[in-house]
Amino acid sequence: MPRDYYEVLGVERGASETEVKRAFRKLARELHPDVNDHDPEAEEKFKAAAEAYEVLSDPERRQAYDRFGHEGLRGGGFQPGAGFGTIEDLLGAVFGGAFGFEVRRGPMRGQDLVHAVEISAVQAMLGATVKIPSHEGEREVELPPGVQHGAQFGLRGHGLPGANGGPPGDLRVVVHVLVPTDLSEEQRELAEKLEEALEPHNLRSQRDDDGFFSRVRRAFG
Repeated sequence: MPRDYYEVLGVERGASETEVKRAFRKLARELHPDVNDHDPEAEEKFKAAAEAYEVLSDPERRQAYDRFGHEGLRGGGFQPGAGFGTIEDLLGAVFGGAFGFEVRRGPMRGQDLVHAVEISAVQAMLGATVKIPSHEGEREVELPPGVQHGAQFGLRGHGLPGANGGPPGDLRVVVHVLVPTDLSEEQRELAEKLEEALEPHNLRSQRDDDGFFSRVRRAFG
């Protein structure tokens, strides 16, 4: 079972972004093979710390991890350490050349992009087709019926291009459901009729699914 990311970095769950970064810098210096060659597991320990930092330094991923743990990150399409081949790559990605060690510039994964789409509550219930811009051009995406506000999924390889032959990043799409306001009398009556017709299974929490946002992601293969 994967270790708790907060435990890996040695910080409290309420740690600030600065505290998280400070803890990772300290671990990285301690675990770098150039100063820790007596420990054959130093590189794996560093990669574990880098994976924890990759999640806890990203507010959106950190929130998902806090709520759903490792399973939530996997269900949301997160691949720990994607694009990082060596410890030098990891150091270069996080600290560039200012870390204090010589860093080789190998293939680097491109950055992820985040795009928010807005749909109406009715579209969320019935499903909808939305157009998502990417660096490769516009793409149509089918949202399944019952998609929830805040649902996320990833389009692999549709983020920014990688560097030095590295793979591209992913495009993360966040769904925002807009609740209608200023209803007319007729609209209110229709909404009340729908409310009366709804049954418990229509309102099942998406947290009961078999993975974090897995129901949304399955719609995209």
